[in-house]
Amino acid sequence: MASDIPQSLRASRSSFSSSNGYETPSHYSAVTNGDDYDSDGSNFAPPTPMTLSSTIPAELAGAIPLIDKFQVEGFLRAMQKQINSAGKRGFFSKRSVGPQDREKFTFEDMLCFQRDPIPTSLLKINGDLVSRAVKLFQTILKYTGIDSSEKANQIGIEERIELVGKLYKQALKRSELRDEIFAQISKQTRNCPDRQHLIRAWELMYLCASCMPPSKDVGGYLSEYIHDVAHNVNTDPDVQAFATSTLNALKCSVKAGPRHTIPGREEIEALLIGKKLTTIVFFLDETFEEIAYDMATTVANAVELLHSQESPFEKLMFKSLFLPQEIEALGNKRIQTPSKSLKAI
Repeated sequence: MASDIPQSLRASRSSFSSSNGYETPSHYSAVTNGDDYDSDGSNFAPPTPMTLSSTIPAELAGAIPLIDKFQVEGFLRAMQKQINSAGKRGFFSKRSVGPQDREKFTFEDMLCFQRDPIPTSLLKINGDLVSRAVKLFQTILKYTGIDSSEKANQIGIEERIELVGKLYKQALKRSELRDEIFAQISKQTRNCPDRQHLIRAWELMYLCASCMPPSKDVGGYLSEYIHDVAHNVNTDPDVQAFATSTLNALKCSVKAGPRHTIPGREEIEALLIGKKLTTIVFFLDETFEEIAYDMATTVANAVELLHSQESPFEKLMFKSLFLPQEIEALGNKRIQTPSKSLKAI
């Protein structure tokens, strides 16, 4: 594993329980002929929740209730068109099924690793955002070290920081694109044939989860999938470490919400290398304390940390410096590098 992967991830093993809590969606509607091909001749079989439940692998089962959020038919048709225009076959990652079945591109294929760019978004999103979704996937491919020539192209930490910043800038304040990013990254973690690409994908998932949450529905599906990876005894130890830390980051982000400002280079680098940043907390009695934080730390986290470190007498004094309603109002706000200090007011 690369030396700049956070060592703290190896030690983190706390569990994160989740349940999807989904409502049962309506069946996916599509017109097919007797051979399960689309009526316009496209080479794929539109799925339904009923057919998926008996054919899809266990690790993808959590996506079945979300089928109405994925633009399955549109994506597979666009994908087939892209493959045909490029003269390619065998675009999707192969699995142990009969060759006759591999002639049909499926919902499972849509959710699994691919090297080439995607022609449209994975999710049903506003039409104005589709082109951005396509560019997001290109950024993800570049971050994980994949280019269109199918050659490995490992990039350094400086370029990775720049690419993560681009993802944050595009998606931080757009909930649809946040969901799309998580769907795209999770896609690249399934059936990935290269270990280094896989680790980079999980690293990117961790960075995104530390800064911004998906929507409730996508978050339930995502947390269930990541939980399974983190607790699977057959998972690569480095992947397992990232998955576990991603769960913890996701839990915090869901509670705190997305960042109000885009994380700076210093914050992104610190999270990548497992380093804590520091800031100063000033008190009304003109004393101060230095505390450590990272991209996901909230004011409430800082207050709890300071409170746990004080003596009984100091705790009493500390409580008098913060009013409960002020802590509640500030609680989910993230500590940010530019502020440099946190004042008790």
